[in-house]
Amino acid sequence: MIGLGVLAGAWAASLAESRRAGKKDKHAWDAVFWAVGLGVIGARIYHVIDWWSYYSQHLLEIPAVWRGGMGIYGGILGGVIGLWIYVKKRKGRILPLLDAGAVGLPLGQAIARWGNYFNQELYGQPTDLPWGIYIRPENRLLSVWEYEKFHPLWLYESLWCLVIFLVLLKVVKKNQFIIYLGLYGLGRFFLEFLRIEAWTISGINVAQAISLGLILTAAGFIMGRK
Repeated sequence: MIGLGVLAGAWAASLAESRRAGKKDKHAWDAVFWAVGLGVIGARIYHVIDWWSYYSQHLLEIPAVWRGGMGIYGGILGGVIGLWIYVKKRKGRILPLLDAGAVGLPLGQAIARWGNYFNQELYGQPTDLPWGIYIRPENRLLSVWEYEKFHPLWLYESLWCLVIFLVLLKVVKKNQFIIYLGLYGLGRFFLEFLRIEAWTISGINVAQAISLGLILTAAGFIMGRK
């Protein structure tokens, strides 16, 4: 599902770049290797730091991305670094690529999140709502093992990312990257309330803190442009 998300995201980014340039351009496809490669590394590092109490005792499992465990905020940072390396090699400009990538990124996320459906990851708090998803006992966290149905957190995020994609594709014409960060941060901030065993530091939810920072940054940028 991540592979499908990458292809769809690269296609959307290429389309956005071509529309902006007024001609066909393959920079988005050329930059995929750097953005995705560094993005995967960044996403894995984020997850390993989150679960360091486990990985410090299982160092050989750190590279095992096929076993699951990646954090999107680390992936975004890694992807930005990858694009920066790409444009430095090509002596180009990073902002147009960031904006094009921002169109493709939420589409890729919306598709990739369905992988959590198949491996029964990223479910939220227990729920009696009719759309609650059944989680097999072997995939339940110990703190909620006695429950059967849970919020499909992966689905909520997938749908929110699809909304972001449509907004950036059809409504927002400039500064898509900063708008993406603000919109994704907004959705992620509220979805974290449904998260089980979220990463916290001194009682502060790390993902919510990052999300709030992105929301404020995007809002400040928009207000400053007026």
